[in-house]
Amino acid sequence: MQEHDFERFSAVMLGVAENYGQSLSSEGISIRFKALEGFDISEVERAAMSIIVCRKYTSMPTIADFLEHMSGGSVEDKAEVEAGKVLSAIGKHGGYASVVFDNPVTQAVIVQAYGGWVKLCQDCGVEESEKWFRKDFAKIWAAYSRQGVKQSGHLPGIFEITNCSSGHYDHVQPPKMIGDPAKAHAVLVAEKDATLALETSALRGECHSLASLLETTRREEKS
Repeated sequence: MQEHDFERFSAVMLGVAENYGQSLSSEGISIRFKALEGFDISEVERAAMSIIVCRKYTSMPTIADFLEHMSGGSVEDKAEVEAGKVLSAIGKHGGYASVVFDNPVTQAVIVQAYGGWVKLCQDCGVEESEKWFRKDFAKIWAAYSRQGVKQSGHLPGIFEITNCSSGHYDHVQPPKMIGDPAKAHAVLVAEKDATLALETSALRGECHSLASLLETTRREEKS
């Protein structure tokens, strides 16, 4: 937002405050404007409307509330979406296929809270299981998201695990992309990029050590 958006922004904030039976000082509006100035005024207006329609609390929404709604909804809303995405992938691909989700938090929950993709598919394969899965998964996902717990790479399925254990690497199929293909690909290659960075760092360390050793040897020979 720019300075010329301040009047429009003030009207939005006062409208939201009135909806919740609250009032705002000029200082309160100014600090909110400063905190949200990186967004377009139209984004703030859409978030305000979303908050008024969906938010059940009676207190004045915080800046964090606006940030949540401008980033696609609250953590709880996103958790519900991810739970549904996982259930859909279980039904479509099952535990035999390897998968990579477009959200690294989702993958972290599957690996760390449910023991991996194969085990999750085995434990959540009936309608009765799905009922508790949505609630539990969403609760865990929200906690992981707030703590920034993520898992890059892909989640191996039964076919990949079996073929790799038998040495049949040529028979391993690429993982199924779940959700947005571009985002899923980014999650997939993130692990490779991190591994490459570690390998490069280790190689540089070895080269530095070798150079130091050679320099020490030269000095000893001269003396």
